[in-house]
Amino acid sequence: MKVYSSIACMLLLLLAAGKVQAQKNLITNGGFEDEMYGWNDGGVKLTPWDVKTGKNSCAIIATNAANWLGIDQLVVIPKKVGKLEVSAWLKTINVVKGKDDWNGAVFSVEFLDKADKKVGEGINIVTLTGDHSWELASKEALIPAGAVRFKLLMAMGYATGTFLIDDVAVKAIMSDPVTKN
Repeated sequence: MKVYSSIACMLLLLLAAGKVQAQKNLITNGGFEDEMYGWNDGGVKLTPWDVKTGKNSCAIIATNAANWLGIDQLVVIPKKVGKLEVSAWLKTINVVKGKDDWNGAVFSVEFLDKADKKVGEGINIVTLTGDHSWELASKEALIPAGAVRFKLLMAMGYATGTFLIDDVAVKAIMSDPVTKN
């Protein structure tokens, strides 16, 4: 009888662990396998020539530092979520920033209220310059009170060079009911 109880406990633990690992990606088409479906395209290209996984990655190629080129996606925040785990695989080739420190290959998230007004400060996941081989950029972002949607943004912000993006993911982290309004 003890053996059956032990086996049942192990199975429950394995199922629970599998559920934690199988969080849904809130981003539509994060691997760019369906071209630009789900993304607001601000002058970017798809490339099959340099990918992290799959058949495509997104390439933002800027030749003029006076421009802002990028993509974004607006997503409704699920109920009872207190934080987001935001990640993407990124690569840069000869990215040269403009005049400001925040210029470069930018990966950030902003939060919006019901009227689509920005709530709180945007959160910079990473800003890259120079040459970087494929690397995972990841950060947890606390959702501010009043936010109902988020905007995920990847851009060449007043910089020149090439910014490659693949396997974009945002996972919901459930919150303690006391900490989320």
